[in-house]
Amino acid sequence: MIRLLVLIGAALTPTVAMANDDIALSSSIYVERLASGRSENSRVILEPLKKARSGDRLIYILEYRNVGTRPVSDFVVSNPLPRAVRFDETIYGDELVSVDNGRNWGRMEDIRIPVTDGRTRAATAADVTHLKWQMPQKLASGQSGRVTFRAIVR
Repeated sequence: MIRLLVLIGAALTPTVAMANDDIALSSSIYVERLASGRSENSRVILEPLKKARSGDRLIYILEYRNVGTRPVSDFVVSNPLPRAVRFDETIYGDELVSVDNGRNWGRMEDIRIPVTDGRTRAATAADVTHLKWQMPQKLASGQSGRVTFRAIVR
């Protein structure tokens, strides 16, 4: 179990693509737990990730902040998806995905994966290796924001 946690946490290394170092990043991982067992009346709570089991649903939160003195716009936040988890496409937002370690990007529904004889198949959540968000809005000095994604422990 400890080894799995290291893999999940170690691969949470968000990056920013831009011309300067004015954006600072931080990240955290939470696991969804049922507060009162597995009944219809159970309440879902978020706990900081300490232990994870196969099937656990995780929420990754990537926070960004403009630590520079001038507004910043048109930057990209990206994050590799740890091999120990698979992307949860049931709650799909405005992120772009990659299935080839960040070489090519697109919307999940548009990505095709080569198979045999020149044919392709639609990408699935299990194929996703990286996620990224394009931030076109202007972020003033000191201003911050966040992006989130969900994953399921394999």
